[in-house]
Amino acid sequence: MPESLAPAALPYADIFVGPSETAALMRQHDWAATPLGAPEGWPESLKVALRILLTSRFEMWLGWGPDVAFFYNDAYRPTLGIKHPQALGRPTRDVWSEIWEDVRGRIATVYERGESTWDAALMLLVERSGYPEETYHTFSYSPLIGDSGRIEGIFCAVSEETGRVISERRLQLLRELGAGLASADKRHAVVATVRNTMALAGRDLPFTLMYLFDAAGEPQLHCAVGMATSHPLTSAGRWQSDRLDAGETTWSLPLGDEPDVPTGLWNKPPTAALVVALPPQGTARAAGFLVVGVNPYRALDEALMSFVRLLAGQIAPSLANAEALEASTAERDQLRDLFRQAPGFMCVTRGPGHVFELVNASYQQLVGHRQIEGKPVREALPELGGQGFYELLDSVYTSGRPFVGQSMQIMLQRTPDSPLAKRYLDFVYQPIVDASGAVTGIFAEGADVTEKVSAENELRRLNENLEERIARRTREVEEALEQLKAEARERESVQEALRQSQKMEAVGQLTGGLAHDFNNLLASISGSFELMQRRLSQGRVSDFERYISVGQGAAKRAAALTHRMLAFSRRQTLEPKPTDVNRLVGGMEELIRRTIGPENELEFVGAVGLWTTQVDPHQLENALLNLCINARDAMPSGGRLTIETANKWMDERAGRERDLPPGQYVSLCVTDTGTGMTPEVIQRVFEPFFTTKPIGMGTGLGLSMVYGFARQSGGQVRVYSEVGMGTTMCVYLPRHHMAPEDFELPVPVEPPRRSAAGTVLVVDDEPSVRALVVEVLGDLGFQTLEAGDGAGGLAVLQSTVTIDLLITDVGLPGGMNGRQLADGGRASRPGLKVLFITGYAENAVLGNGHLEPGMQVLTKPFTLDALALRVQDLIATEPPPPTIDS
Repeated sequence: MPESLAPAALPYADIFVGPSETAALMRQHDWAATPLGAPEGWPESLKVALRILLTSRFEMWLGWGPDVAFFYNDAYRPTLGIKHPQALGRPTRDVWSEIWEDVRGRIATVYERGESTWDAALMLLVERSGYPEETYHTFSYSPLIGDSGRIEGIFCAVSEETGRVISERRLQLLRELGAGLASADKRHAVVATVRNTMALAGRDLPFTLMYLFDAAGEPQLHCAVGMATSHPLTSAGRWQSDRLDAGETTWSLPLGDEPDVPTGLWNKPPTAALVVALPPQGTARAAGFLVVGVNPYRALDEALMSFVRLLAGQIAPSLANAEALEASTAERDQLRDLFRQAPGFMCVTRGPGHVFELVNASYQQLVGHRQIEGKPVREALPELGGQGFYELLDSVYTSGRPFVGQSMQIMLQRTPDSPLAKRYLDFVYQPIVDASGAVTGIFAEGADVTEKVSAENELRRLNENLEERIARRTREVEEALEQLKAEARERESVQEALRQSQKMEAVGQLTGGLAHDFNNLLASISGSFELMQRRLSQGRVSDFERYISVGQGAAKRAAALTHRMLAFSRRQTLEPKPTDVNRLVGGMEELIRRTIGPENELEFVGAVGLWTTQVDPHQLENALLNLCINARDAMPSGGRLTIETANKWMDERAGRERDLPPGQYVSLCVTDTGTGMTPEVIQRVFEPFFTTKPIGMGTGLGLSMVYGFARQSGGQVRVYSEVGMGTTMCVYLPRHHMAPEDFELPVPVEPPRRSAAGTVLVVDDEPSVRALVVEVLGDLGFQTLEAGDGAGGLAVLQSTVTIDLLITDVGLPGGMNGRQLADGGRASRPGLKVLFITGYAENAVLGNGHLEPGMQVLTKPFTLDALALRVQDLIATEPPPPTIDS
């Protein structure tokens, strides 16, 4: 494509090509607001068709999609008229609503049957100028095949022929009128001829009224489309002598603002009149007048030219009469003056030899260099031999019948040294008769329509190979797309290898950090056990409490580290509840204030009418605390920390920017006035073990835990930061349409050491954990049964043994997890109480925190006291009602 057709700086210059005004409008159009969407997503076949449309000088338009969205080029704009530029991109049935019923069947033929259509000079009443207008068009509809292989559009090449069709029709009426005036020898016959012609003329005459006056100035004819006899124009005879004495034969006069004229088929009354003196045959003195009212939508000169032809038809008979030839010099001069004004070519031939009596400049220009007046046609235009024109002239002369030729081909040698040139003519051969009715010559009139015929032929050729051109361009584009896809696949392969390398590097960093932290914790735990064993062998037990405290502290830190890793991986077990985030932040305000210290100012801006969100409130508290601690550390010299909540609507664009589906969200944002982050730090801020703090000052797991928790809760966390301008961390959580619940838990107390009655089934594949649980239950006074997998536990549940509580690990071997075991047990024991214990992330197995009544979950590692409290709490509650299938 030439660079001039597609400037790189212009939007969509590769689609809407070229410097035309319509292409510029298309580039500026808001396509995203239309059903077609943004142009970059359009099918390639539509883009190819648009390039053909916009680079053609022929009238074209195309429609696309089920609404037939309208596109067109500069050459088509005159056909649209005042509909341009509003027509661009609108449904075709809206653009051409006034003719939709005329063309909808043709469009359906293309869309539904895949067939092209062709119409020659089809009459359509369009409203391109603000009123219904009679127009004629030659056009074709061709199908456009989309990328899917189905017909998705329509392509139309069109040529308007309104001027030609209406001119031909008017010319025929005027010939009839002229022939009637020329052959009538009595005034009443003239009146009858004019009246009959006017009655049939309708809208084809280029005037709206016609009066005939005799020499005395009395009106002899009132036309069907005319004005009242009371109008001042009916006294026009009073000034005829002044005009004729001045030597004028035609003149015009205004009719005033509101002439008394019925509009009939016209849109408005005439605003001016043309008066033509009518000389009878052989008389120089006018015997009457034709008065023509000119419609404001048609030019005055159009009416004048029509009457030039009319007068030529009156004078020509005397010129073609050999007997009166010598006496007709004045009339020949008058006719020559009239011929000079004619827009087309005219000539008069005399006698059976067809001698050129008179030709106008247009005819001389048509035939070229030679002098033809006074010569027979065979001598003046010898190249017409063999083309049938001599025979045609003979036929008109001998038969007395006129001949109308449309788009007839003629070969002319326009200069002595030039080859024959092909021309196409529209013309009429009108026989001229004398008073006795004998044919004395031929009056010829017509126009050179070579350019019109060439345009029609080009239209046909375009229609014939349009589909082939589009298919060829489509194949070229498809091949280019395949090449681009291959290159894209190669790039993706390289990028995937790079991502895999980066992933392995991240895994290495993660495992290295975990190993380092757990080695430290294991050193503390194993060292405490080793010292306890050594002191026990020495009989020294006084330091046991200190060693136990050190080991328990290391175990708690290991549990916290595991918890953060599970949060980052989104595998922790959550207990989501409908939560009021404003209330949660308000309850933590004092804790946060103490955590960030007095050198930092705290501000909480809670949204009024904040929506509820479904979230684990304790994990949200941990996430908020982590964000506040990071904000504090980013303000070493003190500053302002702001916590803000808000309701957020996410549309498609906003959701895409935050990697969230569209919908309603609650946002919790923490903003500091600290040092800010570079773009490189922002990209890595949620990676586990990544930290900008000195060694020993942070684990790098706080923000990764916040990220994992937000994603596991169906939300997202985003960072907005600039160096030196502070940082904003926003957590987005989905809206929940239920009232918030009270999430406060009772303060743990030492479980009562009392005996209990009942039987508990313990199912866990880890013998040490199972032994600890059984021992605690035994201390509480429970009878216990054990199983190492789901199948063994289900066998016990399906027996007749009384069981008051099932304690089961969620992750069990053998193909049956703990939730499936509990469901199987409740099938035979409705209302069975269940306590799940888990050290992994079986949150999905547990229904994402939505447990049935009588079920609870306890996360590993847990204290033995916490286990005892949960067991006693479950045993003390009423059993849930059995589920009854409907």
